Amino acid sequence: MEGFSSDSNPSKKGTHPVALISQLLQHVASILHIDELLGWITNTMVQRLDMASVQVWAVQAYTTGALRSKLRASASQHPFQATQVLESAEVGTLIERMLRDQQGMLSIPVTSVFSQYQATLFMQRNCRYWTVYFLRKDILLPPIQKDAHKEEVATPLQMVFSFFTQQPLQESHTRSISFLIEQSLRVAMSRGLFSTPSEKPKETTEHFVATLVPERTQITEIEQAKNPFSSALILPEKKTRQMYNLIDGKKNIAELTLSTHMNQKEVLETLQVLVSQGHILLGEPGGNPVEISSFFQSS
Repeated sequence: MEGFSSDSNPSKKGTHPVALISQLLQHVASILHIDELLGWITNTMVQRLDMASVQVWAVQAYTTGALRSKLRASASQHPFQATQVLESAEVGTLIERMLRDQQGMLSIPVTSVFSQYQATLFMQRNCRYWTVYFLRKDILLPPIQKDAHKEEVATPLQMVFSFFTQQPLQESHTRSISFLIEQSLRVAMSRGLFSTPSEKPKETTEHFVATLVPERTQITEIEQAKNPFSSALILPEKKTRQMYNLIDGKKNIAELTLSTHMNQKEVLETLQVLVSQGHILLGEPGGNPVEISSFFQSS
């Protein structure tokens, strides 16, 4: 199945999406929180791009180390139906999988992915196709604007846009969507609606740890290459093996926490084992090595 994500190559041609961004620029001074901008995107897509419904979901981190998916914005041609159908538990479960696997999905019939009962509800509302656009960036998404939990912290941006449509989206349509999302987020960054991992004065220890990136050591990889009878590293603990297999030098601790369904404390304990055995190192997103023994002790 071909994915739909921010790695797709958006076309910056076409006056329609450019005109929409021009409208955003005219009103951006009154936008004070990223959720307001996400609300503008979802409403614009429903009203101007003929979407039946659009939701924005993102990974939310907590001071406890937990990670959950959270709805950030929603718009629908029939708003009263959104909570009951378009934001159901079944949709939420699939969204969590998309965030965990870090992938999007091009238009697919709802009958191919949802239960018969859920798909019937969608079909009754002209939501016949489902499209998911995944994106991640090295910026921090603040907690929700309204009724944020006190334990929520700014989280490395991993987000999906969920689209329900009557017809499958054409290539030109997906390019317009990609352009609109990417340019809107650029506007948000220029307005300071996100922060970056390097901005650490307000950053909690838990949040800083979440941005660290584990990487396999070269020594371990060289030893494996030299020994044809030891193609796989032998790690007795199942969760330690699982963690080592997920480490690719790209995923940060927040992403590993989401993928393994552990909390941050459990992830740190597992990484401590791998660090102490010389199998991995940890660094900041920019590559600077980090001495993490203090984090292990404090956790």
